[in-house]
Amino acid sequence: MALPKEPRQKMINFMYLVLTAMLALNVSAEILNAFDIVNNSINTSNNSIDSKNQITYKQFAKLMTTDAAKVGPLNAKANQVKALSAAAHTYIEDLKKEIITESGGRDDKGEIKGRDNLDAATRVMENQKKGPALHQKLTDLRNSLLSIIDPKDRKAFEANLPLKVDEPDQKGATTRKSWTTYHFNMVPTIAAVTILGKFQNDIKNSESMIIDKLLKEVSENDFVFDKLDAFVSLNSKNFTAGQTLEATVVMGAYNSTVNPTIVINGSPVTATGGKGVYSTPVGAIGEHSISGTVTLTKPNGEVISRPFTESYKVGATATAISADKMNVLYTGLQNPITITAAGVPAEKIQASISGGGGTISKKGAGEFVVSVSQTGKAVISVSAEIDGKVKTLDSKEFRVKQVPDPVIMVGFNKGPGMKSADFKAQQGLRAVLEDFVFDGVRYAVVGYRMGIEPKGREYVEGDATSEYWPAKADIQAAVKALKPGDQVYFDNIRVKGPDGRVRSMQNINFKIN
Repeated sequence: MALPKEPRQKMINFMYLVLTAMLALNVSAEILNAFDIVNNSINTSNNSIDSKNQITYKQFAKLMTTDAAKVGPLNAKANQVKALSAAAHTYIEDLKKEIITESGGRDDKGEIKGRDNLDAATRVMENQKKGPALHQKLTDLRNSLLSIIDPKDRKAFEANLPLKVDEPDQKGATTRKSWTTYHFNMVPTIAAVTILGKFQNDIKNSESMIIDKLLKEVSENDFVFDKLDAFVSLNSKNFTAGQTLEATVVMGAYNSTVNPTIVINGSPVTATGGKGVYSTPVGAIGEHSISGTVTLTKPNGEVISRPFTESYKVGATATAISADKMNVLYTGLQNPITITAAGVPAEKIQASISGGGGTISKKGAGEFVVSVSQTGKAVISVSAEIDGKVKTLDSKEFRVKQVPDPVIMVGFNKGPGMKSADFKAQQGLRAVLEDFVFDGVRYAVVGYRMGIEPKGREYVEGDATSEYWPAKADIQAAVKALKPGDQVYFDNIRVKGPDGRVRSMQNINFKIN
């Protein structure tokens, strides 16, 4: 409306406008920051609830693949809740954008420019009547959500449903404010956005509450049996000492959503997912048994208990694992292993290895080749297919060692003395692996330094890059001229083993005689 014509009244009205503007500018930064923190927290909560709801919808989809006739009606209701929630969330999100736009939009960092603006929310929600429209939509949404709930459960949901659209409590107020005015009149933009986010949070929580109830109804009334009995299933009826017996006990008909009370050999067994697993090491050879009871409470409160007993036999172990080249595995070599198990065809035997950086491959019936790369210990485990099932039979620990260092020789001589004629007949150094259990394992000399100190003549030396004497002419001449009393030195000797690793060897000396 236009300001009055009278100058003094014009001045008063103008001062009022200025004062209102100053009050608007005086909104505490701490309060605005507090709204920012709450708004961010609400957004994080909304994302978390939405992720949880998506998991529930996926559970519905999975159940539809197993029993569409039973799950279908509840799945349809869940999808209806999902659509209602999504539409309301989007509607409120659009209101947020309108208010933010009215207050100046966002800056380059995505922050609200006019978060302290007191007019934007008032214009959008009151002047443009978006507030009453929101009030009506939230009211309709609440009624629609409640209508999906089974009538026998609806009263409890009416009291606990997070989405509420009650009229504001205005005790002591002389003038009653409308729902829109109470929430959005002359509030900073960030406060209005936070309030709208809170409504979105209420919607998400209400969606979660209802779809959880619908999912629960899928199996809520499934526990209906016409005959009950106790059943026990052992992982085997024949064992060898050291194996583990496992007994799976259920009350038939089996129901994975109800956990029975199970007692085996006098000890309680915790049931999970409707079944209890009983484990105990088997020891003495001979026939044994387990017995107990299974107790289950029906939906009507009736308690049913059934006894059970099951027998099994323990036999002596009859598995043999032998290393063809002693109880050691060597790095860099193909280690042959022979594995047999009494009563089990060789072609049914399988083996695996852990530790030592090892791999194991089957060469033939009962024959395996093991490769290891790290010293220490390795365990070979044996299994076999028995009665159509793969069973673990035995395991054995092996030491993992490197191939031993070779001995450095000139010809067949290790030093320290050697006849001149024998030395001159040789062409270089040899790296010999003495008394090793594997045949054909070789070391190659890859380098050394050779020095010759002739008696009464000048000392010469040179480097070799293979087993052969250094190619230097003075070394070659000195070798041919060796006489009793001369000294030959070898140092920095390096050899390469079957594992590809280059090793440094001890120095050796020869006195020519």
